[in-house]
Formats: sequence, C-alpha cells, structure tokens
Amino acid sequence: MLRIFKRGINTDALSTSLQAKRVADLKEIATGCGVLTSGNKPDLVQRLTAHFTLPPPASSSILSFDLGYRNLAYCHLDANKTVLDWARVDLDLPSFHPSVVAPIVRQFIKDRVMQNLEVADRVIVELQRNRSNGSHNILEGTIRVNCVEAILWTGLYEGVERIHRQVDMTPVLRQNIDRAWKDEIQQVIADDPQRLGKLKSSYGQKKLAGVYLTQIQ
Repeated sequence: MLRIFKRGINTDALSTSLQAKRVADLKEIATGCGVLTSGNKPDLVQRLTAHFTLPPPASSSILSFDLGYRNLAYCHLDANKTVLDWARVDLDLPSFHPSVVAPIVRQFIKDRVMQNLEVADRVIVELQRNRSNGSHNILEGTIRVNCVEAILWTGLYEGVERIHRQVDMTPVLRQNIDRAWKDEIQQVIADDPQRLGKLKSSYGQKKLAGVYLTQIQ
C-alpha cells in the first residue's frame, strides 16, 4: 500500500486518494511511515499529506530508549536497521527520590548515551503511561518509571545543548513501536518456540524477542 505514494506528487490528488481510504488503512500507512496514528480521519489525512509532500528529512541514525529502572534499554540504529550500539541497564537505584535518581541517570547518560547522541539525528523515547490498564489508581511502579523518564528527558536536552547540534527528540507510544516491528518480532518468536514459548505472557515474549532481534542485527 505504501508503494502507491511518492513524495512530490500533486497534493490535491494525494489528499483525494487518502480521503477514499478507511481509517484502518490510513493508520496502517501512518505506522509504516512513522507518522502519528491517533486522531480522526481528517487528522490522519492531514498528517499523511504533509508527510508525503514535504522534503524527506535526512536521518542517518536513530537513538531509541525503552524506559524502566531495572530494564532501561537503548538502541542506536542506522537507516539500514543495523544496530550500532545497544545495552539493557539495571540502574540499581537504592531509592526513588529524585535526589537519588538524578545523579545516577545523569551518569548513565554521560557513560552510555553521549557518544551516540553526538552522531544520532533523531531520538525517540518510550512514552510512559500515567495509569495501569485504565485503573483509577496510580501504581508505585508507574511513579518510579515516570521519575526516571522525567530525569532522562532533562539529561537528553542538556546533552543536546552541550554538543551544539540539532537533534529531533520525540516521545513515542509503545503500541506504535510494537506495530512497526510486529512482523520481525513474530518471526523471532516463531524461530525459537522452545525458549520463547515457555513465557506465559505475550508481553514477556515480545520483550525477550526484542532483545534477540537486537542481538542478531
């Protein structure tokens, strides 16, 4: 479906073609293009029209973060999906007060992130939820990860200022990442059913499959 669109075509013709499609089809196209999938049909048409008619941004590599405090992961990926650097880190936080979390996260950025931030064109950070499964209660684990998230963003902005270069940084919902890598993740699970099949939750399967996928890139 993506092949029918090319950058630089007539805007009116493109908009008309997109308007004729179902919302589900528009979201599929948006996912494949890295365009935000939320909103109604006019929102999707507007975003996709802008995406296909504007000059494509030149991105040589992307630095992404999967947030957590025991499993904080980052991956530096080039335009060919080749992994340049990645790690999964346990921050080993003795306390979750910001006065304790801040220096540890800042040290993580200094030791692991800055060398990648100096060359990456884009940064995407997993957008954390405020509640769990629609619950009215805010779980303690959610608050802890939100604290790491806030301090990580602060450190990233400080890092960009320090290197004096423009870096596009965007929060991204996990669901969008899952959709973008769905086929690759499912293939990894299918290739190793004995090991991954032992995990009862699909979430655990996807997490471990993501690690394996990173290792083989």
